[in-house]
Amino acid sequence: MIDLEFLAEAFPQVLASVPVTLLLVFVSIPIGWVLGILIALVKNARVPVLSQLAGVFVSFMRSVPMVIILFVSYYSTPLIIQTYLASIGLSADVSAVPAAAYAIAAFVLEQAAYSSEVFRSAILAVDKGQIEAAQSVGMTKPVAYVRVVLPQAITSALPNLNGLFVGLVQGTSLAYFVGVYEVMATSTLLANASYAYIEAYLMATVIYEVLSFVFNRIFRVIEGRASRYLNLTAPDASAQTA
Repeated sequence: MIDLEFLAEAFPQVLASVPVTLLLVFVSIPIGWVLGILIALVKNARVPVLSQLAGVFVSFMRSVPMVIILFVSYYSTPLIIQTYLASIGLSADVSAVPAAAYAIAAFVLEQAAYSSEVFRSAILAVDKGQIEAAQSVGMTKPVAYVRVVLPQAITSALPNLNGLFVGLVQGTSLAYFVGVYEVMATSTLLANASYAYIEAYLMATVIYEVLSFVFNRIFRVIEGRASRYLNLTAPDASAQTA
């Protein structure tokens, strides 16, 4: 039988941990996706050395389980920082850094790796003739990328970015392993006292489902508006290049 009393008492506490989950997502996503765009541009431009390093980074991040990246970030990063500071005659209390910061660092790297492939394919799908047309009306190549290529690439990439976003919402549950008390960690902590694990994970499931549903709907609205915007501006761009 489901322990309704436990659900009534524990649900508000689990719900109170949702902002921590959202913090992990909304800090990791913008930083990770900006890095992903930069990596995509470097790989598409085939910049010597940098493109090879980017390729190794993406391959490594896509082949290693996220929980391992979290452990490396949480346990190794403080030692690296402390060793470096000691080498230059400085000292700092690295234990004062919250566990969420290390989790965010790991999620940023993951998002950068996965989103770079999404952005790379989306950029390649944009007709190269549009860059030439933009340059013919006085735009430099970087400006053409920012004003012409990237808006179209990001719009076409939105369905895949939606998947990455929702995947990270669910993936934040792994932050429990490094001591971040988000939805999953709070649910497990409350369940430990009364062994009500079914009820605890049921609550977590409901919260993740609601969050995923909400963000899926938001992305659909953004996709629709972005598509309409590009359709409205396309004739003007054609007129300028005619």
